[in-house]
Amino acid sequence: MKKTLLVICLLGTSISYGQSRLLDTALVSASRLNTSLQSANRNVQVIEGDEIANAPANSVAELLDFVIGIDARQRGMFGTQTDLSIRGGTFEQVLVLVNGVRLSDPQTGHHLMNLPVQKSDIERIEVLLGGGSYIFGGNAFSGAVNIITKDATEDKVTARAMIGSFDSYQAGFSQQLAGEYHQTRLSVNTSASEGFKPNTDFNNTNLYGQSTLRLGKHNLNLSGGYTWQNFGAQNFYSDNFPEQYEKTRTLFVNAGLKSGDKVTIDRQVYWRRNWDEFQLYREGPGFYEYDNGLFIKGNDTAASFYTGHNYHRSDVLGGKLEVQFSSAWGKTSLGGEYRYEEVVSNNLGEPLAAPITIDAERGAYSLGVDRHNLSFSVQQYKKAGRFDLSAALMVNYTTPYEPGLYPALTAGYNINRNHKLYGSFNRSFRLPSYTDLYYRLGGAVGSKDLRPENSLNYELGYKFMAKHHFFNVSLFRREGTDIIDWIQRCDTCNLVASNTSQVNFNGVDVSWRLKGLGFQNSLNMDFLEVGYSYIITDDQDPDYESLYVFDYLTHKATLRSQHSIIKGLKLSYSLSYQQRNGSYTDAESGDLTDYPSIFLVDAKLLYQWKSFDFSVSGQNLLDKRYFDRGNVELPGAWLWAGIEVSL
Repeated sequence: MKKTLLVICLLGTSISYGQSRLLDTALVSASRLNTSLQSANRNVQVIEGDEIANAPANSVAELLDFVIGIDARQRGMFGTQTDLSIRGGTFEQVLVLVNGVRLSDPQTGHHLMNLPVQKSDIERIEVLLGGGSYIFGGNAFSGAVNIITKDATEDKVTARAMIGSFDSYQAGFSQQLAGEYHQTRLSVNTSASEGFKPNTDFNNTNLYGQSTLRLGKHNLNLSGGYTWQNFGAQNFYSDNFPEQYEKTRTLFVNAGLKSGDKVTIDRQVYWRRNWDEFQLYREGPGFYEYDNGLFIKGNDTAASFYTGHNYHRSDVLGGKLEVQFSSAWGKTSLGGEYRYEEVVSNNLGEPLAAPITIDAERGAYSLGVDRHNLSFSVQQYKKAGRFDLSAALMVNYTTPYEPGLYPALTAGYNINRNHKLYGSFNRSFRLPSYTDLYYRLGGAVGSKDLRPENSLNYELGYKFMAKHHFFNVSLFRREGTDIIDWIQRCDTCNLVASNTSQVNFNGVDVSWRLKGLGFQNSLNMDFLEVGYSYIITDDQDPDYESLYVFDYLTHKATLRSQHSIIKGLKLSYSLSYQQRNGSYTDAESGDLTDYPSIFLVDAKLLYQWKSFDFSVSGQNLLDKRYFDRGNVELPGAWLWAGIEVSL
């Protein structure tokens, strides 16, 4: 391993040594103190705006599937339900943010990607690989994804439409207004499909808006979005009840006020509400019909324990304050945040004093539970000669758990203007979801006695940055304690939420990026990025059946590129090889089946003429039959054609 890493480092050096350093303009989510990609003492992957716009992907989930270090486990088409994993962590151990504001859902991490923003709204995406609780708080256990949205830069209207395989379509509209004292952007997108097989249909719509107002020395940032989606959830959560269905609605609003020059003060308040209706037996034409308390499909009647659908409503309200300033001791950040989380449900929580009716539905919210979270943080950064040093500490208290301390230390040594060695250590955590704590249905049993998970994260890395090149290699180890998993100890036992003792992950990430190259005349290449990650756990043979922890990606290799073929014509493509650890019981044969390795190819051809963009694209062009999650089949080759006009 040491020899291999040395060869990789020397290769990156020999190709690019002597070129001028890339300008430190990209701010990254590696610290509360905004820093540059070169200065960061962490491994952060950044997807830039032009790459996002031209990528052969229709959703954020599809885009992230080709980022090194991320496992975007899609259960449905078009990212209708996607579980994110970073460095082998579970979907509950990742935090997603929009413009630095957390979008975690206390009900379940399955709703983490219920995003009000579409690909066309995004300026860039920053992916922090490794624990980040000292920056973002709870649930940044194994990493975080921060989505930065676009500002309005001019008065412009954009409309787009696409049609594709499986009777699918997408349509969108956006409006930008840029004035002397304000920038406003509004967008709406809708998409739908009949599905590639029964019960894989979907429809979803997103509304998003943001505005920045300059009020003297203050900047007021307002943003909000609403998304709703309905989708057939064939085999999503259980093989015993394949014809599942789900409806979700998510509302998100945020207001921030930033002021100051030498001392900057950032204040933010936010609210997120999510509605979820889960049907273990899909109700509707061609599926089960409700009749006098029973769900009936032809000669089949739903199990006796199933008397109605699951209804949940979760709320997250919060406010935070952050102060930053510089002194002879370096840069200092002080912050505090309060967050309130609540769920009302007919399946999760403790009995309410009085049921809450649900408009236009048969059920009612009869249960509920809430918790309060308070955190304080301090971070200090100091540059001393060739060293970049940073220390941080977050103190977090969440009812009903004990307070926790989450320290972090990072250090970087700049060998010269192009080469840097870095290392980091931090302690991170994630709270049990209310599904972990209370869910009881269909043989799955939550536990109210669950404790928060904790991890110790170690990383050593080397990075090289020049005018056209960026190379990074990092070794990491995550020591996890009180890991929450849904486990089964025998074939007839219930699936139970439990704190397993300890699970440790080790791995390596390698990425090499080239952009703005000098050989345009020969290859016409706008950018090229290749990456590889390898992950393994200390314990490969637990004495129980694990639902989530051990089916991570052992190997992942990616390549993304874009070529300018002729004036106005671009070709973008993404390749990914994935080999997953673990196995699942095949629902048809009943055999224990290892996950097969998969090679995915997506591509997009884009022609730009005046104010028009014409595109044809395809996903899974090799028409592979594959599963990110056992028995949840994903579509084969999926072709699209689209047009976009901007005025």
